[in-house]
Amino acid sequence: MLLSNCRLATLDPPRVEEAHLRIEAGRIAERGPGLTARAGEEALDLGGALVMPGLVNAHTHLYSALARGMPGPAEPARSFVEILERVWWRLDRALDPETVYLSGLAGAIEAALSGTTLLFDHHASPAFIRGSLGVLERAVREVGLRSVLCYEVTDRNGAEGCEQGIAENAAFASSDQEWSRSLIGAHASLTLSDETMSRLGRLVQETGRPLHIHAAEDEADVEDCRRRTGAGLLARLSRHGLLTPGTLLAHGVHLTRKELAEAQAAGAWLVHNPRSNMNNAVGYAPTDAFRQAALGTDGMDGDLLAEVRVAYLKMREEGRPDAFAAARDLLAGGHRLAASIFGLPFGRLDPGAPADLAVFDYQPPTPLGSDELTGHLLFGLDRSHVTSVMVGGRFVVRDRRLVNVDAPAVLARARTAALGLWRRMQALEG
Repeated sequence: MLLSNCRLATLDPPRVEEAHLRIEAGRIAERGPGLTARAGEEALDLGGALVMPGLVNAHTHLYSALARGMPGPAEPARSFVEILERVWWRLDRALDPETVYLSGLAGAIEAALSGTTLLFDHHASPAFIRGSLGVLERAVREVGLRSVLCYEVTDRNGAEGCEQGIAENAAFASSDQEWSRSLIGAHASLTLSDETMSRLGRLVQETGRPLHIHAAEDEADVEDCRRRTGAGLLARLSRHGLLTPGTLLAHGVHLTRKELAEAQAAGAWLVHNPRSNMNNAVGYAPTDAFRQAALGTDGMDGDLLAEVRVAYLKMREEGRPDAFAAARDLLAGGHRLAASIFGLPFGRLDPGAPADLAVFDYQPPTPLGSDELTGHLLFGLDRSHVTSVMVGGRFVVRDRRLVNVDAPAVLARARTAALGLWRRMQALEG
């Protein structure tokens, strides 16, 4: 395939160039201004559209796709822990194979229509643990996206639930596919015993897969850790062999700067989720203290362009002088994180890079070159401009329509299933 008349834009460093792209075997084969179609090659004139590497969501919860509009708890939650107990832990306990599958489809559909090509999902469904990651992977793959999945191990659902969660992570770690990878999942320190953390540490060592965990999202996580151990959260992770190169620390709002330096030295990643942090009123993550940082939506939705804009505005509100470039770098961080896991040069539009692309029909009223790219990213571009999305050289979205799934039918089925999910959720005690 030859994509011509493109405005190519990459984030790290910011670069805009008018050129053509030749795609072969799922990769970018050539890039240049004078390429012409070969015999048998499909040629698409994009009419000056903006083409960027597909976006990477570094932390999400796909099951949240069926939470939108659901009834709130009978008694309003007064703290972050009560939000977990009265909302999210009831929701995940009510999930069954059908709603796990449909939430994966619905969440991946929204992500694709928003220009995202790769999802890092942190999954929990205590009534359906064994086999849940395979179901989720199948749903995401049916839409056409890549995924990095894990199951959230916790002690809050008893010994059997913990055992099954560990087994599910272990089983999925042995079944990597071309389009998916695995991490070892854990909920948060406040729901994990020392014994469980030691077992997770052994699993990380045995599989070679890093941990993906909520870390210091709220002060309650930090306070619980100090009560249990007399030390900080990262010290606890380190003691159990869970702070290794590639560890994903979601949120990190209440990590100290010393802890962030320790995590950075260990090769960990911090995933910033500003809209979720604001929604849960847990505070502002000190992303300026971390170089290996990426952006996630934490299940709020699939819109990373909205997320990066809020990340920028929160940085400005906090007085960060480098907010402009720092927000853009968080978005680019997802590409670097993905590259470290898949071994592919995500975030590039050069020969050899995967043909994971987002095409935007964006006609700005002002110049758009390398110097102006970040300004357009933060103040102009949004998911309404996404016209086509490609993963591995194959269209997932083309002319604003899903290619691989019947989106209206999927979403109609999801709406019916969501009502049943909400009824089961409201019937649960505790």
